[in-house]
Amino acid sequence: MELVSLHTLAHTEEGRPLWLTYKLLCHQGRYGILCYLEGVDPVRHPHSTAAIEDLCSSRREAERLLRRLAQRAVTPQHLPDLIWEM
Repeated sequence: MELVSLHTLAHTEEGRPLWLTYKLLCHQGRYGILCYLEGVDPVRHPHSTAAIEDLCSSRREAERLLRRLAQRAVTPQHLPDLIWEM
């Protein structure tokens, strides 16, 4: 179940815009995060989306992490590596 979503604008190295969406998900009392590039077909571009499930037991902690990811414009391909550093 989706609880919260945030959106941010990042830029490629060439300066093209990347619209990123972050969603806070809840399943059986545990919280996870979904991140994807807006307007990109995940079937054709599998690295355009990433999800980390069962990440936090506290909604407050999960929302804090979601905001930090959006502020730093973390892309889906970097989400699995960077989430543990935050």
